[in-house]
Parts: sequence; structure tokens; C-alpha cells
Amino acid sequence: MKRLAAPALALCAAAAALAILYSWASSPPGGHRQVVFVVERGWGARRIAEALQDSGLVRSTLFVLWRADRLGVAGSFEAGRYALDSSMPPDTILSMIAGGEVIPVPTRWVTLPEGLTLAQSTELLSTELGIPAESLRQAEASSPWLDSLGAGDLEGYLFPETYEFGDTSDAAGIVDRIVETGMRRWSPSRDSALSALGLSRREAVILASIVEREARLDDERPLVAGVFLSRLRRGMRLESCATVQYALGSVHEHLSFADLKVDSPYNTYLREGLPPGPICSPGSASLDAAAAPDTSAGYLYFVSRDDGSGGHLFATTLAGHLANIRSVRLGTSH
Repeated sequence: MKRLAAPALALCAAAAALAILYSWASSPPGGHRQVVFVVERGWGARRIAEALQDSGLVRSTLFVLWRADRLGVAGSFEAGRYALDSSMPPDTILSMIAGGEVIPVPTRWVTLPEGLTLAQSTELLSTELGIPAESLRQAEASSPWLDSLGAGDLEGYLFPETYEFGDTSDAAGIVDRIVETGMRRWSPSRDSALSALGLSRREAVILASIVEREARLDDERPLVAGVFLSRLRRGMRLESCATVQYALGSVHEHLSFADLKVDSPYNTYLREGLPPGPICSPGSASLDAAAAPDTSAGYLYFVSRDDGSGGHLFATTLAGHLANIRSVRLGTSH
């Protein structure tokens, strides 16, 4: 019996120590400190346990991992924001995160209008969402969409739409969602139409971006697209003022002769064919027009009515176009 006394005492001491350790680890850190605890997508049990300890919500990472395994919730945690308190026992916290008892995430709404350049969209997102413009620019420059789009940048691909973002949205997530929205909104019927026209999807976006900046009325967009497509087929320069304005980096109400001579691949008064990339983000109406241009009348020219209507006068010949210009200048184009 005496030989068993020492081991028995040791076992008792160990059991007592484990009981004390369990009591310590299972008890809340104390106080009533409220914490908005964020679980990111892809976080596993260990990452969550470490974050809980770092936030002062639990005493031991290892204990939390053990309890998560014992409760059977180690693989069922939900991403989101949780309203936790330092007075909560670890089991309560684990049950809340496993049950997805998230708190509502404040959201912000932002509208990207049709026709904005990449730079304009970036500044608007930065202002409305409170995210540094440089962070957005870095996200755009490293976007995984660039390879699949065959583009050097995201000009033309920040789809015009009204978006709702949570206040925890990061720059990369915001950019990805906007581009992905445009990809989802792309109608498959456009692809067969573009194939018949001999245009790639990239070329269609470029053409649609020019239509977006040139046409204000939806019913004229197919006509404007038809003018540019007809000019392309005849080997004529597009001579789009909108592309010159893009090359200049600013919108001029009236372009001068010097403006029209700006040395840029986007100056379609000097360069043949489509410019190397989109000049803005086109909306659905302009994308539809690029896929279904109206060339039935054979128009090759158009000029703005300049009467506030947003409409244009179209012509099939240069003589007719010059007559329309005179009509606009004399105020007889109504």
C-alpha cells in the first residue's frame, strides 16, 4: 500500500491541476467588454481560435480548439460579424459563430453611371465608400479578370449599376464584384450576333464605349453604332470626337483643330480602325447597339442637333453631312 501512495498522490495532484486549468480556460476573461468580432471567409477553427484569443475574448487557443472539436462545430463556422462580449463563456461564443448568429452589416449604396472612365469610376467609388483611391487602383491593376478579358487595364469593364457594399468590403472585393456583374449581365445572344458581324467581344466593348459617349438617346444608339461599323467596313476613319476627348484627358465642349491633331492611338481622326481600348464603361443599351447596329439606311455621318434634345442628324454622304452642319449652325435643324 505504501508503494501506491506516491503515484496516487501524483494522480490526484494532476487531476486537481487539470480541474483548475479547465476552470480557468472555460471561464470568460471577465468584465463586459463588447467586441464586434469578424470571421473572414475561409477561416478555419485554428485561425478563429487565435483571433478570439488576440481579441481578449477567450483565455486559451488550445482550449477553444478542443471545445470546438468536442462540440462538433470545428468545421461549421460561418463568416460574418458577431456581437461578442468578454463575459461570454467560450462554448457560447463557439455556438454563436457555428450558428451564424451574425449582426447586420451596415451597407453603403453607390451608383456608377454609364459613360464613366476608369479614373472617374475609381474616384467615385473612393468618395462614396471611403476607400483610398490608390487601394482601388492597385486592385484594378492586379485584377484576376485582366487575363480573361485580354486587357491591359479595366477601362470599359466597371459595369454601370447601383451596388450595395458592406462596410467591411475591401478594394479587391469591390472591383471583382463590379467586373463580375458585367460578365453576368453579358447576354450570350450577343456573341452569335458579334460573330456574324466579324467583331470580337473586346472590339464590341470598344465600339459600345464610343457609342456610349456619342449617343444620348437609346433609340439612336443602334444608328450611331451602324455609322461607325459602316465606316470601319469602308476603311474610313471613325472620326469620333469622343475618342479625341479621351486622348486629351478631358471633355471639351467644342474641339479645336489643334485638338483634332493630338498624337494618340485614341485619336480616330488620325488613326484608322478602332482605338486600342474602350474609352469608358458602356451600359447595356450601348452594348446591345454594338451587337445589333442599324446599317439599313447606309448612314456614314451624324452631327448633334445642338438643341438640347440629345438627338442627331444623320447623313449618307459628305454633302448631306455638311448640309446638316449648316442647318445646326443656323438653328434650322428642328
